[in-house]
Amino acid sequence: MPYPRAHYYVLIVIAVIALGFWPSYFAPFGSVPWQFHAHGVAASLWVMMVAAQSWTAHHRQLPLHRAVGKTSLFLFPFLIGGLTAIIDVTAKKYLAGDAFPVTQMFGASFLIGLAIAIAAYVVVYYRALKYRRKTWVHAGYMLATPLILFESPFSRILNGFMPGLAIRGPADFGLILPSILWSTGLELLVIALIWLKYRERATPFLVAGLFILAQMLCMGLMADAAWLRALLAAIGALPSTAVVLSGFALGALTSWAGWKAGQRAPRPRAEAVQPA
Repeated sequence: MPYPRAHYYVLIVIAVIALGFWPSYFAPFGSVPWQFHAHGVAASLWVMMVAAQSWTAHHRQLPLHRAVGKTSLFLFPFLIGGLTAIIDVTAKKYLAGDAFPVTQMFGASFLIGLAIAIAAYVVVYYRALKYRRKTWVHAGYMLATPLILFESPFSRILNGFMPGLAIRGPADFGLILPSILWSTGLELLVIALIWLKYRERATPFLVAGLFILAQMLCMGLMADAAWLRALLAAIGALPSTAVVLSGFALGALTSWAGWKAGQRAPRPRAEAVQPA
C-alpha cells in the first residue's frame, strides 16, 4: 500500500489543529460563533476520517476502509459549508468595522485564501473519487486534504510561540500574514520532499501544491485589493444561510460528480445467440 506511515503524519496534523486552535476555539468552545463550530467540527472529523482511511488500508481492513471512505461523501458538503461559514463570519466582522481590527487589516486576504482553499478541496476530492480504483492516485489526493488544512492552525502556533512572529498585543497584528505565508511555505516544502521520494506517483500532491502556491501568492499580494474588499462587504450583507448553503451545495455536487465519474462503465451484454 502507498504511503505506509501516512496515518502517523495525519495524527501530527491533528495535534497541530488542537494546539493551534486551542486558544481561539477549543478553550472557549461554548462561546464562539456558530460559524466556528460549522467549520471546526467538520474539519476535525474530516482529518480523523483521513487518518482512519489510511490506518485501515495499511492494516488490510479493506471493507472498513471502504465504509469509512463512503462517509466522506456525506461529510464533504459539511466541510465546504464550514469553510463558507468562516467566509460568512469574516464578512460580517468586516462590516462591523473597527470592532475587529484584524479583519479590517486582512479581511481581503482571508477571503481569497478561503476561496482558493475551497477550490483546492473541490478539485482534490473530486479527483480522489474519480480515481478511487487507482491506489496511488486515490491515496495521494485524500492525503493532500489535511495538508491543505495545515496552514491555518500552524500559523496560529507561530503567532503564539515563534520568536519574531509571536503576537503580544495589537501592535503585533501585522505578523499574522507573514505567519500564514511561512506556513504555506512549509506546506510546499513538505510537498517537495514527498515528490523527491515518490516522483510521478506523488502527482496528486503537486496538484494540491499548485493551489497552495496560488493561495500564498494571492494572500501576500492582494491584501489591499479594493475589489476583494468590496466583495467581502457584499458577502457580509447576505443572509448567513445563503452563504453557508451555497458551500454545502457545492460540496454535495462534488461528492455526487466525483462518485459518478469513478464508477466502472457498464459492460455490454453479450448478444443473444441466434438460432440456426
